[in-house]
Formats: sequence, structure tokens, C-alpha cells
Amino acid sequence: MSGVAPPSESLPSVADVIARFRRALAGDAERPPDEMTSLLLELHSNNIAQWAREDSARRHDADDSAVAAAKRDIDALNSVRHRLVEALDAAFDAAISQVPSAPPSTETPAMAYDRLSVLVIRVHFTERAAGTGRPDRDGYEGRLPALYRQLAVAQEALEGLLDDLRVGRKRFVPYESFKLYGPPPNAE
Repeated sequence: MSGVAPPSESLPSVADVIARFRRALAGDAERPPDEMTSLLLELHSNNIAQWAREDSARRHDADDSAVAAAKRDIDALNSVRHRLVEALDAAFDAAISQVPSAPPSTETPAMAYDRLSVLVIRVHFTERAAGTGRPDRDGYEGRLPALYRQLAVAQEALEGLLDDLRVGRKRFVPYESFKLYGPPPNAE
């Protein structure tokens, strides 16, 4: 089939990335085998930090100054998140020979991995809450089947997107955030 991009063997498997995301939450800081995986783990680490700061802002005993400080930290982490998504999309764009005439996807690979990272974090903390002696643990345990289904569907969808990109059924335009907060353009 002419005009079809060759499969990229340089991309980590989605299942491997999910496993690495889970191990990172468990404190396993293994060395990434390649630059793409390193960027994905950096994004995941940033998402974990952002999750923690969001939790601290929601604490019932947090005073206004603590919430304001958390919000500033969350904005800074979100800026890093956008930079990492941009870097990841540039890496995916370099790794996959896209077919310019293919229909565009509505989501980029990095955006999908970002959502997958947050979902892995949500599953992790829901599992932890379900495994405690908390009086509301049954409610958390009840959420787990739906979260596991969401994770399986997200994995399948991302694998499908990557396959579509590899064979030329879809293409993506690398993400550019153009946020209005944070450092001005070209200030970095």
C-alpha cells in the first residue's frame, strides 16, 4: 500500500508505559530505556505532584494562604505539563512518519498519555482508599470496577490511535498550548 507510514518500532508499548506509571506510583524509580519513555515518566511524575498539590488545596484545614500557595504551585506544574505534552508530541511526530492526507485525529498521542497518566493515578489512590480502614472505603472499592474498565478502554483507544498513525489512517498535529499565564513566549 503506497503512502502508508512504516510501523515505528521505537515507541514503547502502551501496556509497558502503564506498568511503568504504576511502578512509579509504588516508588520504583527504574531507569527508562529510551528518551520517549523518559519524557512519559517525567509527565507522570509531574501529574503525581500536581495531584498532591490539588489534594492539599482541598484539605478542610487549609487556610487561605495555603490554598493560594497550592494554586500557584498547580499553575507552575500545569505549565510544565503543557511543555512536556508539547515535547512528547514533537517526539511522536519525529518517530512516526505521518501521512499528510490522512484525516486528523482530535487528540494527540501525548494528550492521550496525559489522560492515561491521570487515570492511573486515580486508580492508584482509589485502590489505596479502598484498602484502608476508612468508614467510606466500600464506596471507593465500588468505584474500582468502573475505573479498571476506563483504564482498559483508554489503553485500547491509545493503542488504536498509535496503530492508525503508524499505518496512515490518521494523523495528528503536535500540540501547542499557547497558555496566557506563566512566562511570556520565548522567555524560557
